[in-house]
Amino acid sequence: MSDGEIWQVIAYLRSVEKKASAETAGNAAHGKELFYGTAACGTCHMMSGKGGRLGPDLSSVGGSRSFEYLVESMRNPSKRLAQGISEPLKDFSQEYETVTVVTADGTKLIGVVLNEDNFTLQMMDTREQLRLLQKDKLRSYEKSRESLMPAYDQKMLSDKDLQDLIAYLLAVGAQ
Repeated sequence: MSDGEIWQVIAYLRSVEKKASAETAGNAAHGKELFYGTAACGTCHMMSGKGGRLGPDLSSVGGSRSFEYLVESMRNPSKRLAQGISEPLKDFSQEYETVTVVTADGTKLIGVVLNEDNFTLQMMDTREQLRLLQKDKLRSYEKSRESLMPAYDQKMLSDKDLQDLIAYLLAVGAQ
């Protein structure tokens, strides 16, 4: 199968996947408050043009992912990253590999890899600053498949709040 045919099959499978409705999953209005407030998702993730750029844009995630997938992604964000999650349908796929570098002057930068070759690294640091670095000028360079996103366990986000947050993602994704 060609790449195009594979993505057509994936799109079909996603279209017939059973998804929970926003009404049954929780309170979407409260979920929006959490997204941009105490859960701080909007710090790194964009939703309908508002929010951060460090993590994936979540505007359509509610229309393409199941409730269970979203729960697992929030409770254990490194799992899919370790398996090689990426955004292949974008013009420039990004895998969200975490990178930690120490520059020649001793500055430690942490962020995600945007692009790299044998000589240079393009990254976005945790302050959303784009950096173009020459690898031979770095004191250290380490990539990791560990997500920068915190694991939202029960202490950080109750089951009810998690349901509300996912209800918001599902509501926006259904639009």
